[in-house]
Amino acid sequence: MVVIKIKNSSRASTETVMDIAGYILNEKAVILPAKTIYGLSCMYNSAPALKKIYKIKERKSDLPFIILFSKLKNIEKFAEKVSGDAAILIKHYWDCDEPAPLTIIFKKSPSLEDFITGGRDTIAIRRAELKFVRDVIDASTPIVSTSATISQTDVMPHKLKDIPEKILKKADLTVELEEGLLGIESTIVDASGSEIKLIREGAVKFDDILQKLEIKI
Repeated sequence: MVVIKIKNSSRASTETVMDIAGYILNEKAVILPAKTIYGLSCMYNSAPALKKIYKIKERKSDLPFIILFSKLKNIEKFAEKVSGDAAILIKHYWDCDEPAPLTIIFKKSPSLEDFITGGRDTIAIRRAELKFVRDVIDASTPIVSTSATISQTDVMPHKLKDIPEKILKKADLTVELEEGLLGIESTIVDASGSEIKLIREGAVKFDDILQKLEIKI
């Protein structure tokens, strides 16, 4: 198992970023930290790479993964349309130097192949919170992100020791961040319909989201 250690998520060297990006571009399975927990990642539009992630997680292929992107202009690559409410959430939670761990579901762009979304007409995306991960994405491609756990288990791996040994052994690269992680998943909201709906409450509280939308609680 290859391990790269990073001390500061905002100051990873160019060489380190390019090394990680090389694994992504070569369709490898990579364990990467998010602000929340450690996740399994690969390039978002490679069927062989995605198949490997599904196999490692022991997850059904009709359950799609969240996609992490780096720049806000990339949203149009994935979302068919951004509603007014979604635009408010993007401004408050993503359009900043330290994006919040909020995942938003949109109607998917017609240009995306079905295998990327497990045959669904929606897609879940999030702006990567950590700067070095955004740098890796800029040097390679947007990536999928799913907890580095076996499917249907409750472990939230905020340390490498929390990741099952069989996942560590099957991943092509593990990136260890010496900074602590939150240990809780991202919040997921659905913006594909006429109103914002909570799918999973995590690091971002839904009450806070409603306040941003100026909805009475």
